[in-house]
Amino acid sequence: MSTVAVLGLGNRGKNYGGHLNKLDGVKIVSICDKYQAKIDKVKSAWKVPDDKCFTDEDKFFAQGKIADVMVIATQDRDHYGHAIKALNLGYNLLLEKPVSPDIKECLEIEKLAREKGLKVLVCHVLRYANYYRRIKQIIDSGVLGEIKLIKHDEHVSWWHFCHSYVRGNWRREEETTPMLLAKCCHDMDLLYWFAGAKCKSLSSYGELSYFTKANAPKGATATCFDCPHKDTCIFECEYQYIGRGLKRNKFPWGTYAFCTTGKKKDVAEALRNGERGKLWSRCVFGCDNDVVDCQTVNMEMENGVKIVMTANAFNEKDHRHTEIRGTKGELIADDTGSVIQLKLFDKKPKKIIVNIIPVIKGHYGGDQGITKSTADMLAGKLDPNGQYTWIKDTIESHRIVTAAEISRKNGGRKVDMTEIPDIEK
Repeated sequence: MSTVAVLGLGNRGKNYGGHLNKLDGVKIVSICDKYQAKIDKVKSAWKVPDDKCFTDEDKFFAQGKIADVMVIATQDRDHYGHAIKALNLGYNLLLEKPVSPDIKECLEIEKLAREKGLKVLVCHVLRYANYYRRIKQIIDSGVLGEIKLIKHDEHVSWWHFCHSYVRGNWRREEETTPMLLAKCCHDMDLLYWFAGAKCKSLSSYGELSYFTKANAPKGATATCFDCPHKDTCIFECEYQYIGRGLKRNKFPWGTYAFCTTGKKKDVAEALRNGERGKLWSRCVFGCDNDVVDCQTVNMEMENGVKIVMTANAFNEKDHRHTEIRGTKGELIADDTGSVIQLKLFDKKPKKIIVNIIPVIKGHYGGDQGITKSTADMLAGKLDPNGQYTWIKDTIESHRIVTAAEISRKNGGRKVDMTEIPDIEK
């Protein structure tokens, strides 16, 4: 029996724990979150004894090593301290992305795990989704010829962006991470993986362009409830989380950030009076957010592949769109519906539908895939030829974002990747 301790029971920790709990041969033995309501949400289903449930992380760590692996799914800037503590206790880790906004901290975690002979899987879960693995298989098969250009767009829906990056936990860079790292280290990891080479140099442009006080409608108030635009504003909090008339709510699963039940009456009460909910009832044009809402990154990889990546908040739906151009054909992929179009030159186009697992069910199967790999790791059943997101392989995505932020903050100047610290040889 493999045992698991879970630190952090937000959406990600609850999700990973839920998948692990369903696997044969895996038992969750201890959990910790600073909010008792989140502990109460899962402890019975996971059969965790009360004396192994903690709201105090110091008491949680004071138990010593009581499991084979620790899931760390806390806030971005807490990952480093928690990972170092867990590794020093002898834990293998399933570590939520991003590892850290500080590349030196990322490298310290990798080095400590290597020195102690411990394994760290980073939750770049898209590599485990059948949809993205199929794209990688097509690239590696050689049917596209030599890859010359990859264009990739991370389209964040307007309602998701407002929830997470304007009102929510990832709105301020110094408190968490830049938006490109918080949202798009997934994408940087995929692009590095698809290209089959590390980044050589890059440049980046981006800014917070829309969700600012300058764009607030006339008469807008600090919160939604007494605003004259309440009944028409698409960003109004009750519309976003509860619905308006016959129109459904835009972001129902986002309510877990401030209300564990998800019931409309409880969500409404939390938005008006809850300690956490008050954050999500603020006007989106009057928050204290500072992360970008639109950014581009242009990369040249060591093998000559050119990559253009964009991230923006101005979309109706969350989706990723990828175009891969090779000397023998092109691949057009959009994860809405998990559809891949393969267009080999002078041949009939081929449409491939990989699966229809929606993102809300776990990143197109990626969440299930990484938790299954975690269980296999503990049972010693890893495929020697398998694709896994070990920390030594996923550091590159964090190096790319580090370079992109240096470039963006310096007028888009070209950054050579030799400027960015890397894993010791």
